[in-house]
Amino acid sequence: MSEQQQIELLNFQTNNINNIINSLSNQQIANIHFLILECYENYLKAYEVKPLWNIKNKNIYDKNIAVDKLVKLLDAKELQLIFLYHHKDKLVHKDVISAFVRKYKIDAGLDQQIRHLGSQYHWNILNKGNKIPDKNIIVPSGYHYLVSIETPNPKILANALKRTGRIAAKNFDQLKLAYNNTCATCGISEGKKDSRFNDVIVALQQGHMNPRKALDLTNTIPQCQYCNQTYKDYFIFNEFGRVIAINNPEIVLKSPKDVQDEIIKILVEERKRSNK
Repeated sequence: MSEQQQIELLNFQTNNINNIINSLSNQQIANIHFLILECYENYLKAYEVKPLWNIKNKNIYDKNIAVDKLVKLLDAKELQLIFLYHHKDKLVHKDVISAFVRKYKIDAGLDQQIRHLGSQYHWNILNKGNKIPDKNIIVPSGYHYLVSIETPNPKILANALKRTGRIAAKNFDQLKLAYNNTCATCGISEGKKDSRFNDVIVALQQGHMNPRKALDLTNTIPQCQYCNQTYKDYFIFNEFGRVIAINNPEIVLKSPKDVQDEIIKILVEERKRSNK
């Protein structure tokens, strides 16, 4: 985002601040609150994302509570998140978020440390300097961007996956984090130039552990382009990216004749033993 675009966005949000902060009704706030609670329990709690509400207050969880009463119970941090969710997929300036919170919390300060939603509470909020996923946009100074309420902050997610390993991964991006974004077979890091492969930039691919089984997450390791294309379907790998068996017998034909003869000898002797 250019400096001029940042100025235009800030001017628009500040000039329309009253309309923006009044764009949410109490009912909408309540609806988003209960959605956040649901996503927290289903997707985030296991990753030690911190709740933005008093977990001991049972009224927070009561869907039959009067809407106006519920809104008064909400913490300033959750109001920040609710406002960002209402403007999901948009850059929102901190002053606009703070103004919305002060509408409900008159004692809230001007600088409400909104960046702490991501850095300390581990919600998936982007702050200054972060790149927006799938967009060529860097979050400018003073702005915040909600990625999702179903996934934790990438840093806490990476730490969790390093602790628990591949078993906790729910998709290939998370599986890559469990391997520290490196090729399981050769160890090269994603984003680096690969001198073995014409200096191509490494983009980790889904490598088949056992090519005779379906390529699902339990049968996948991250591999660089070089390893994935070199090994093809010739071998079976373990979870550490090491070859543990031959999958495609045609690989034997690529071996020297004396090696092929040794393989034949070993197989014949093994077959004789197994037939006794």
